[in-house]
Amino acid sequence: MATEKAPDAGRVQRRQARTRAGLIAAAQRLFATKGIEATTIAEIAEEADIAVGSFYNYFETKEDLLTALLASAMTDQLALLQERQAAVDDPAEKISVAHRHLVRLAAGEPNLAWLLVRFEVPHRIGQAALGEAAREDIHAGIEAGRFTLVNPEVALRASGGALLAVIHSVLLGELDPDCDVEHAAGVLRSLGLPPGEAAEIARRPLPTPRLD
Repeated sequence: MATEKAPDAGRVQRRQARTRAGLIAAAQRLFATKGIEATTIAEIAEEADIAVGSFYNYFETKEDLLTALLASAMTDQLALLQERQAAVDDPAEKISVAHRHLVRLAAGEPNLAWLLVRFEVPHRIGQAALGEAAREDIHAGIEAGRFTLVNPEVALRASGGALLAVIHSVLLGELDPDCDVEHAAGVLRSLGLPPGEAAEIARRPLPTPRLD
């Protein structure tokens, strides 16, 4: 009697990874347009083209899925903006690059940008990804003598709040997508740079990350 061949473990893992990624992508679209409270697990499963019961093989709740979504998306964005930052040495320009990169999400990745606005991501996962990186950038600028701040934590939260407000306004069509330059200049002024220098730094070409 022929022995039944066991499934290829690698193939199963790849299929599971695709399904999980599909759930995250479906949730990102629905959460961004409807909000997490208004989105049901059944809608997420339908959007991802899987059975509702299969959802629970990957996540226990919508909140667990949201956490995975944000962690994955913010990790990817952090890697991209830090790759841009690696092309410059000035701590002030690194801050400019980071803020300009994130403002441009409103035009380039609006679903993710809506999540940033709706769930105030810098406050929810601030210590884990973008917030901690921004804190390090501010302290690097202070140590280099570029920024003059009494309270770096206030500066961190103020610049993060301004970032969210600008992204929201771009998404609503109230601001032009190329306002990233003016926003970055404003952040640099708030950190203590003279207006002329802040404007010059913010206007510098934005480094392009590698696509490999």
